[in-house]
Formats: sequence, C-alpha cells, structure tokens
Amino acid sequence: YTTKIINRGEPVEQVYFGQWVDPDLGNYSDDYVGCDTTRQLGYCYNADDDDEGILGYGKNPPTVGVDFFKGPIGDSGVELGMSYFVYYNNDFTNIGNPFRPAHFYNFLKGLWHDGSPMTFGGNGTGGSTPTKYMFSDDPVSNSGWTEKTAGNQKGDRRFIQSSGPFTLKTGAVNEVTVGCVWARSSAGGATGSLNLLKLADDKAQTLFNNKFKIFKINN
Repeated sequence: YTTKIINRGEPVEQVYFGQWVDPDLGNYSDDYVGCDTTRQLGYCYNADDDDEGILGYGKNPPTVGVDFFKGPIGDSGVELGMSYFVYYNNDFTNIGNPFRPAHFYNFLKGLWHDGSPMTFGGNGTGGSTPTKYMFSDDPVSNSGWTEKTAGNQKGDRRFIQSSGPFTLKTGAVNEVTVGCVWARSSAGGATGSLNLLKLADDKAQTLFNNKFKIFKINN
C-alpha cells in the first residue's frame, strides 16, 4: 500500500506519519506483537501454541507482519523509515485505545496517553529506560525483551509503525509504502512460523527494491 501526501498549505512542523495495524490473527483475543528493527517489520504471533476458538487457526498458528518498505523524507533529505514501534491494548487504560487528539499524537511519538515514555521491559510502563521500539527481541530464541519473555497477558493487540519527526514543507510530496506478509509452518507452535515470516519479508523487500520485476534464473 502506498500513500502519497502533498502539503498544499503552510509548513507543518513536528510531523509524524504512522501506519496503524489491528492484526486480529485468527482468534483475536490471544495475540502477542513485536518488531524486527533491522527489517522495519512489525508482526503479530499467537501467545500460545493453539489458536483456539471458531475464529482460530488451531495448532501451529501463522504469523502476520507489516513492513515499512519506504518512509517519508526527513529534513536532512534522508528517508526516515520506522522511527517508533508502539503497541496498545483494546481497552481504555493509559496503554489502551486512543480517544483524544493528544493520545494519537503521543502514540506517534512513542509516548503513552499521559505523555509518559514507553520503557524497556515488562509491558512497557514504569521502567527507567525509555525505548523507541516495543518488544524488539526474538520470541523464537525466547531471549531478550518480548511479550513472551515478559509474561504479558495475551489479548487483542494493535500496533503503530511511526516515522518522524520532520517538517512538512509547503508543496512537499511524501510517500509512505508498507507491505503485508504472512507465513505458516506445520510445526513449532506459537512462534514456529516467525522465521518463515522474516524470510517472506526479505523476499517482499527485494521485490519492492526491484520495482516488482520478476527475474528468472536459468540453470
């Protein structure tokens, strides 16, 4: 998906572009999310090995991701890419659904509703180290900071991939392109298809970089 933004008015400062995702992976009530900063990829995987219920995928559920293929151009002329990865719950707590203008803008800046920073560890609140990227480690290796290692309660997750800040100048044209990838493995439980998803994402990124030209290799 490509979105083109043209500013036909006065310059706007401290601009952020955000891609909002409500993944609803099968049974939407038992999801976890995370990100791969090297790929600018946000993803959703099941919190347990069985995605149960009438909407669920059953055993060995898939994973789904959104890649920030192309971000806006910053004030220095360099493409910004994914500056923040933010998650929130489907509720109306301080880390839940935004319902005021300040909440939306804070999420784009990597802040909670009340303006407090998202922090490393646990569910992203109450820590001492601010972070730009929530759950940025690897659930497959079960190490570092993930929803899995944090022991978070599974739920209906949403996430935002944000890019900024920059100045949207008069007459400026900016484009944001994202791509959605999906993968499923026949083994490995909740995280069994995550490496396969990253492989699919690498292929999708290569296609995007090559303007979707398919190259046939003769043996």
